[in-house]
Amino acid sequence: MRLTVFLAVLFILGLSSCATSLSRKTTKFEKIHHGFTGIALLDAETGKNIYQYNAHKSFTPASNTKILSLYSAIKCLEDSIITFRYRKAKDSLIFSATGDPGLLDSEVSSSTSLQFLRNSKDSIYYQKANWKQKMYGAGWSWDDFEYAFSPQISAIPVYGNTAIFTMENKDLKVSPEIFSNYTRTINSETLEKLKGTNEFRIPQKLQKNDTLRIPFETSEELSIRIIEEEIGRTIKIIPPGPKASHNIKSVASDSIYKQMMHTSDNLIAEQLLIMISEKMTDTMSTKISIDHAKNSIFKGLPDEFQWADGSGLSRYNMNTPANLAIILKVLLDEKGKAWVSTIFPTAGKHGTLANLLTDEEAFVFAKSGSLKNNYSLSGYLKTNSDRLLTFSIMNSNHMSSAKEIKAEVSKLLIHIRNNY
Repeated sequence: MRLTVFLAVLFILGLSSCATSLSRKTTKFEKIHHGFTGIALLDAETGKNIYQYNAHKSFTPASNTKILSLYSAIKCLEDSIITFRYRKAKDSLIFSATGDPGLLDSEVSSSTSLQFLRNSKDSIYYQKANWKQKMYGAGWSWDDFEYAFSPQISAIPVYGNTAIFTMENKDLKVSPEIFSNYTRTINSETLEKLKGTNEFRIPQKLQKNDTLRIPFETSEELSIRIIEEEIGRTIKIIPPGPKASHNIKSVASDSIYKQMMHTSDNLIAEQLLIMISEKMTDTMSTKISIDHAKNSIFKGLPDEFQWADGSGLSRYNMNTPANLAIILKVLLDEKGKAWVSTIFPTAGKHGTLANLLTDEEAFVFAKSGSLKNNYSLSGYLKTNSDRLLTFSIMNSNHMSSAKEIKAEVSKLLIHIRNNY
């Protein structure tokens, strides 16, 4: 009995010592970088709080917001992505879009949906969406609108809503090809798009195999024109109408989720919320999906939070380390370790975490989030004692470079691995 009590006391003292040491490192980190840091650690098996530091304070989560979009999609969407809904009327095929971000995207596309349209013997009609969404998310930076990571949100995305320019030998390849007649080379160092148009100016010094990407101005009419060229069929556009009961599916939803989390694909994150609202109602609206998720899926979280978009590009988003650590725990419970370790990138190996903890044997799979003066990392960590933790480390208002912040976060992760 005395031995048991003695060992229990030693264990508690050990945890206290670990927490004190981590707290010292965290406060030093804050002081050096003149920022604000929050940490939440949970035991992934029991859900017990292991360590908290400003865990219930609000931070700008950036792309950690995609964790919310991911879990919302898992709860609301099917195991396979629905690209089109359709119905038949006499000799007519009438189809509508769901907001699927994978159509004609080289990374995640499937030919199934377009092949279905191509093979139809009926006249084809596209039924426009009941669209109640702006092309850019609330709180997005105007400075980012011409960068490839900030494409427009749309009812029927194609090519990731991004124009792609590649120099193959001495020939410029343009995708979608429809933009070829609106593309010129100029004496410039950067790719440019004339404001409010789909006219592009390409640098003359583009080298062989170089690829440049820039978002284009979207519309349902443009997407349908691009699809017409792809399938060699005429498609007539008709006003919004009733939702059809038949579906055309493309890829497994997990392949879309993995692409979003590994590459931090902002369009996928935004379109998942569009797809949720389209499935739940007859309307495409980010707000509908967010309101539903906040009032049902995330109702039990300990802290209030602000949620403005799917991707985390918005600076209106605010969340806490405690909330994110709990969501990650629930996600692990529902999907299992093998699933989360596949969908989330592994530090030192995959996607946006390929350059993090490169000198260490893999022990972290997580989602990063970066906006200027903000860096967060939330996910799963395996300790040296073979213990699995869910964690969220959030940093806001720091004055250091992203490289410096990531280096300090890496030190915290290694400390946690070695001491818990």
